[in-house]
Parts: sequence; structure tokens; C-alpha cells
Amino acid sequence: MHVSLYCELNGIKNLYTNSIDLEFCEGYIDYLKSEANLMQNTVKGHIERLGAMLHKAVLYGHTINNTFREVKVQDEEVSASYFDTTEIARLYYFKGLTRFQQEIRDLFIAGCYTGLRYSDYSRLDESHFINHGTQIRIKTKKTGAVVQLPVHRFVREIFEKYGGQMPRSHCIQYFDRYIKLICRKVGFEEPVLYERTVGNGVVRKTMPKWETISSHTARRSFATNAFLEGIPPYRIMLITGHRSEKSFFKYIRITREENALSLSNHRFFQ
Repeated sequence: MHVSLYCELNGIKNLYTNSIDLEFCEGYIDYLKSEANLMQNTVKGHIERLGAMLHKAVLYGHTINNTFREVKVQDEEVSASYFDTTEIARLYYFKGLTRFQQEIRDLFIAGCYTGLRYSDYSRLDESHFINHGTQIRIKTKKTGAVVQLPVHRFVREIFEKYGGQMPRSHCIQYFDRYIKLICRKVGFEEPVLYERTVGNGVVRKTMPKWETISSHTARRSFATNAFLEGIPPYRIMLITGHRSEKSFFKYIRITREENALSLSNHRFFQ
């Protein structure tokens, strides 16, 4: 849609694969920022999809202008929350939730201690629990990778609570909406700084922590807490399925204070 609008605004009636060059891409990026007012990572996604389309065009015998490869849009590290182990326990033991809210909460807790994506931790069933229920083994939906991990006590208790299965799942948009409301009810009101590049400017605002929580917070919390506990990154990556440390460390959300505290017992500082 955005490509069509950009061409319309610039009087481009016919767009061919070999006319998408460096100049076109730079102008398109400027449009996505200035006119469409999109976030930087969204702009990056549009450019990557355009590049993927051109790569596919080559396979079908179309000619392309290779100067488009010179265009790069940098990743932006966005503000993202996580729950430390104390906060997870606070959420897990909170009383006063309805039965429906407990199902959403328990499913989220399972994500915090498996490191799986929502598409995977929401579909766990008895067949995924192996070695007398002490480990989980599942083929992930997104990448098809098979991951295996120990079962945390909270996950085991949740599984038993629902008669040998996970709580019923919902579409991710529905889940994201209600986990926010549940976290608000629990009282996660501490302010979190939100900062992102939108269009050609930077948006900065402070919002309560509950408003920053989503299904993906569970996976981020798992990676961060495992890292803080001293588990080597490559071992965590075997569970999360990250293929590079660069992508893995985007998940780690620790403050300088937490970093100093985690290093205080290291033999280097003794």
C-alpha cells in the first residue's frame, strides 16, 4: 500500500523491478518517515520486505538495479519491560482475580519460565512433557526448531491445576489486552520511560509498567532472568531459539544497577 501511495505522490505511473534503485529507496524511506510518520523499526521492515521482493524477482528472471542494496535502515533499540523473578512471584500468588483472569495470568507465567513464544507456550499439552514430566520438548511454530528445557515448579503447578494441560488460549491481541488489565489490577504502576523514533522525531513519555506488558514480555523476562542468574547465553539461546548473540541480547533488559549487582560475586571483583 505504501509503495503505491509513494508512486502516486511522485507521479510514478509504472514501477518496474529495475527502476527500484538507491534513489527510489531513499525517497521511499523519506516518505515513510515524513508522510506516513512510521516508527523506525516499521520503516526498516518495509525496506526489508521490498528487498525480499526484489531478491525473489531475480529468481523469476527479472532484472533489478543492485544499487538498492546500498540502502540500510538501522535497528532501533526500543524501550521494553520485563518482570524480574520477584515480580513474577507477586503476579503468580496474587489473590482476587476472576477465573478467566487466572487463566490469562497462568498462561503468561508459563511463558515467563519456558522462554517460548506465545504461539508455542499457549499450545503446550501433555504430549510436550517428557522424562516423567521434568522437561518440555516442542517444535516451535515460527522456525520449526525443536527446543527442550527443564520444567519450572510454577509451570508444573499450572499444568496440574488445569488437569494436565495449559489454560485455554486466545488470539494474541485478546491476550495482550487482558494481561495489561490484570497487571494493572495487581498494581504494577511504577513509571517506565518509553522512547521511540516516530517519523523524523523522537517520542518520549512515561507510562505505568502495566501498560507496557504484552505476551512477549514473558519471553523477554525468561531471557533476562536466566542471564542474570548466570546461565551462559548460548545455553539460553538453545531454549529461546535465537541464532545469533546480537538478536539474543536485544531481549536482555537489565539496568546498570542490576548489572553491577550480578557481577559483584564474580571472582574478578573479589
